[in-house]
Amino acid sequence: MTNIKTLFGLLVAVVAAVVGVVAFGAAQASASSAPIVIPYAKTCDETVGHCSGTTGDGRTFEMQITSFRATGKAAQLTATVTVGNISENNSFTAEMKGHVSPAGFIVLNGTVTEGSFAGAQVHQRSDFDGFVGGNENMTAWVGELRLVPASA
Repeated sequence: MTNIKTLFGLLVAVVAAVVGVVAFGAAQASASSAPIVIPYAKTCDETVGHCSGTTGDGRTFEMQITSFRATGKAAQLTATVTVGNISENNSFTAEMKGHVSPAGFIVLNGTVTEGSFAGAQVHQRSDFDGFVGGNENMTAWVGELRLVPASA
């Protein structure tokens, strides 16, 4: 009887240890796959399709529209987005495509092509924040980039 109790106690301890290791591994995996969120504010010169601004942590934000096609009151576009100086850590360039909504927002999706997060999927949402100095060709936007790093 003592042997059965001892074996049962050891079995419970082993199962608890395995469950703990699996739970720890799952927590680590979900933490490492969480998106990286980068808030920004940008000003766009719509006459040349270029935006510049700053991220929430002080890095530069540049966006160059590479194609633009109006579709009624909305538009389809592609853009190259660069955050920071590409030679520095945590900086990157992404190729993105998406749409401009007549409701006052831009949604783009793409892939990081160069820099710290090469291969990561990236999503951008920008919300219209007004005209700069009353000039309808200069617009202000606020938003965020969400990066999902490529798996190892």
